[in-house]
Amino acid sequence: MPFPLAFLDRMKSDLGSEFLRFLGRFGTARSGEHSPEPVEKVDAFGNAEPIPWHPDGRYLAERPSFTLDPSFHAGAYYVQEASSMLIFEALRQTVDLGQKQRVLDLCAAPGGKSTLLLSAISRDSFLVSNEVIQNRVAPLKMNLEKWGHANVAVTNHDSEDFERLAGYFDVVLVDAPCSGEGLFRKDEDAAGHWSEASVELCAARQRRILTAAADLVGQGGVLIYSTCTFNAAENENNVKWLAETGGFEHCSLALNPDWGVVEKERGYQCYPHRVRGEGFILRPFENGGNKTPFIKYYVPKEWQRIVEKQLGVFEKWVSQPADYEFFTKPEGMVVAVPRQLTEEFFAIGSVLKKRSVGVEIGELKNKDFIPSHTLALANFLHPPFAEGEPDQGTSAAFFEKRKPLGSGLGTWLDAGGIRKLAARLDEGAGQPLEQLPANGLADSDGCEMTSLEMEHGLDGLDTDLIPFHP
Repeated sequence: MPFPLAFLDRMKSDLGSEFLRFLGRFGTARSGEHSPEPVEKVDAFGNAEPIPWHPDGRYLAERPSFTLDPSFHAGAYYVQEASSMLIFEALRQTVDLGQKQRVLDLCAAPGGKSTLLLSAISRDSFLVSNEVIQNRVAPLKMNLEKWGHANVAVTNHDSEDFERLAGYFDVVLVDAPCSGEGLFRKDEDAAGHWSEASVELCAARQRRILTAAADLVGQGGVLIYSTCTFNAAENENNVKWLAETGGFEHCSLALNPDWGVVEKERGYQCYPHRVRGEGFILRPFENGGNKTPFIKYYVPKEWQRIVEKQLGVFEKWVSQPADYEFFTKPEGMVVAVPRQLTEEFFAIGSVLKKRSVGVEIGELKNKDFIPSHTLALANFLHPPFAEGEPDQGTSAAFFEKRKPLGSGLGTWLDAGGIRKLAARLDEGAGQPLEQLPANGLADSDGCEMTSLEMEHGLDGLDTDLIPFHP
């Protein structure tokens, strides 16, 4: 499909002598991945080329079959567009990542930015991963469960629903829904639906989201705004408006010139003819205004706190169970909440009603504890458990639903690193993951996925770069 003429005319005017290089690169696409645990190094991708602006990012020469890879399903890495990982560098330069931070990813589905944030912030920090579109919440929640961190809550709210949390967050990321110009070379539908009117509509929607987001940033906090577009209406104009009306100051970044990122007056732009990645722009701000409010919180009335004498049942399954509080939900599911973040979890739960708070680790039936699949993926799973090592063929057959694995906990041995695969696999089902609708699901960049990728909640990026966190 040819690109819209109005888009090409604007890009030619903006880029001048670089336009032909830009047009020549608007061809083959790329993507990336990163991994959740910075502690142990596992060279799952061998000598794959590093992505320069993310320490754990890797480019791949060709696209593997991610959906048949046990390491992917175990949360060992995540598929993501390389340019968007510039967010990590913005965080590194503007936020003290060694200190406790309250972080909000306001437009989070399908989860690539949230997994990046979880890998960057400290374990005593707290992330709220929000998505306003209901049918995108299930893949977001699944991807975060695979990432295995306990310090994250998933919510399903419009940005304006956060009003009572004004000034509550230290970091707010708005990776805003946009016209998708930076993805035209990968997504014909995005190019086909583009118009100058749609650009203005997106810019107005982004401004509404930014209005709500700005109020949520506490005194001295950071707001990062990003899109995957090139036009001024969605980028520079919104950035200028926020600085002039919201009391925010621009944060400057010191980027390596060899990366090819273009520093504009009001943002840092990735062009595909200058960087190995798609079109992307970001601008970090610092807020000198709102003070952090006091939020009165409560534990949901329907939740029952598990008393101390019952906690022994979890010692076999949970590392350092004293670091968590355990609750039983009405349907019998046991939820673990990090003790040091109890206030944050329930403050969010007290304000936002459509939310998933805590880690659902299993069920208590009489004196028995039945662990959940989510617990098998958690980074606080206790080490000594029964496990098996399915070979690659067995694993592929399982993910294609041709063959069950049986009961127990599977592991995958990959280049010296064990990756937990699944718990409580039903004998005849062969379905370790929550099933997702296989229609209409797209990643945050608007790229359609194959049915198998959709089922397993993968960012369907038709590209070949990968970040991976050793």
